[in-house]
Amino acid sequence: MNHRSDKMFAVGHLVVPIVLFALFKRDPQFVLLLLGFLTSFWALYLMWHAFVLKNLYIFLKKNTYWFLMLTDVLLNTLTYTLPIWKLDSHPTWLILFLVPLYALEMGLVPSFYFSVFGLANIYFLTLVQGGNFLSLETFLIVFGMLMSMLFIGRSSDRLQKMAYYDALTHLPNRLLLKDQLTSSIRLASKSNFRVGILFLDLDQFKYVNDTMGHAAGDVLLQTVALRIKKILPKNAILARMGGDEFTLLIPKMDTSDIAARTAETIIDALKSSFPLNHNEVFITTSIGVAVFPDDGIDADTLMKNADTAMYRAKDEGRNNYQFYTPSVNQEGIERLKMETMLRHAIERDEFVIYYQPRINTKTRGLVCVEALVRWVHPELGMIHPKDFISLAEDTGLIVEIGELVLRKACMQRKKWTEQGLPLFRISVNLSPRQFRQLDLPEVITKVLKETKMDPHLLELEITESAAMQDVNFAILMLRVLKDMGVTIAIDDFGTGYSSLSYLKKFPIDVIKIDQSFINGIQNRDSDDAAIVRAIIVLAHTLKLDVTAEGVETWDQAYFLEEQRCDEIQGFLFGKPMIAKTLLDWFKLEHTETVAEG
Repeated sequence: MNHRSDKMFAVGHLVVPIVLFALFKRDPQFVLLLLGFLTSFWALYLMWHAFVLKNLYIFLKKNTYWFLMLTDVLLNTLTYTLPIWKLDSHPTWLILFLVPLYALEMGLVPSFYFSVFGLANIYFLTLVQGGNFLSLETFLIVFGMLMSMLFIGRSSDRLQKMAYYDALTHLPNRLLLKDQLTSSIRLASKSNFRVGILFLDLDQFKYVNDTMGHAAGDVLLQTVALRIKKILPKNAILARMGGDEFTLLIPKMDTSDIAARTAETIIDALKSSFPLNHNEVFITTSIGVAVFPDDGIDADTLMKNADTAMYRAKDEGRNNYQFYTPSVNQEGIERLKMETMLRHAIERDEFVIYYQPRINTKTRGLVCVEALVRWVHPELGMIHPKDFISLAEDTGLIVEIGELVLRKACMQRKKWTEQGLPLFRISVNLSPRQFRQLDLPEVITKVLKETKMDPHLLELEITESAAMQDVNFAILMLRVLKDMGVTIAIDDFGTGYSSLSYLKKFPIDVIKIDQSFINGIQNRDSDDAAIVRAIIVLAHTLKLDVTAEGVETWDQAYFLEEQRCDEIQGFLFGKPMIAKTLLDWFKLEHTETVAEG
């Protein structure tokens, strides 16, 4: 565990030699000078490891801190017993400089052990040089020790637990696991044994979250963790990496077969059902295995390769385990790299929003802008949505990306309002997986509240095919969203089921005609032109507005105006652009409109 205060622990030891040199100045005993230099050397030794070698934290772990503690106890014993102290000037209070250091750095239990040793030193001092152990001074020292342990030690323990343990399952988290893996690799490199790392991902866990709610999902994660812990091999460490991912560290293996048998045992253990909300839930796991030193000689490489092997297990049909092999096909490697980069992109906020204007056919005024996500990779540059949206949908990352886009779009709409722009709507696409999230209304409400944006300025787009996956669910979800005051649009209309019987049941406001139909309307006798006419008439009959996407020529625009299409969107009027460019575009269009008027 990487102790952030190990430097303070080292520097704090300088207090003891400083006090001893001060005592020597008052009472020039040679042994005090000698002890001052001895404790100075010890403090400098700790500082060398903390500041130069940067490995003091290794000695401060549970299984090695005894070396430091016993050295401090020995120096304290020498300080108490070698000099000749007057009965009324025993330096028993010296221990109070060190107990807080142990409490801060190691927590309650080690500071308790050190306090016990300290009291033993004080007792030994009274035996050697006389005095009353059960004195008021001893009582005050014990009180000081207790305060350090209870206030500093307990707070340190809580902070350590928050930093290195998962709050839901109480398992080690990624930071602690990586530290343990690094230590295991260091020990294994000195011996002739292997280290195994197993990445576990629960198959279809997101479906449980989507259908039964996050509370049920949390209970399932806790139950899975308990079941796996019961069948772990000796010394194995189970950690939760986040979401539905767990990692198992086997720090000492004679052969890789141990990792294989462990993976098989875990898969078998999860075959039994899990009781959840008076229902039986079955869940499986895909496991990727990497082994030191065959698959990597450092923690990052091993974890990356285990993660790669885990996704290979998913590609092989899930509910199995796979060892890492460099022979994974190139397409799979690229997919795994893309997913890894995608996860990093969310963490590093590499997504930017482009806005494409939507124009009213009658007034030629701006009525809406559609928010379109783009990924700006620091090395690869601009990555188009077609290259990552489907992957994000498959992995569930689209939910996080969708919320990110929604928040950024609402913040930008609020900023435009403050800049004095008209109150045109901003349209945000909902992915199929995002639309199925039971907490979607709560997420949208939270974003609107945080950004202080009027719900009437927000338009949500859902594809026709997504709405038709579960019609009853879609009707209920759309009603909830509609009651919030947002505008609802059906995107890509005409490319999916196009069921008129269900369309009239959906509480929607806008139908967006897919670009594939618009491309063919230049020939006004074409099938595409006939379909577009029919969609516009149908929408107006249902009292819905119609938007045509992908308008690139004036012939297309004039045809849509003739058919009384309400709004048009496409490169003819403006390509997707960043917020600043859109502001310049609006000023230019507004200036031209005023000039023409």
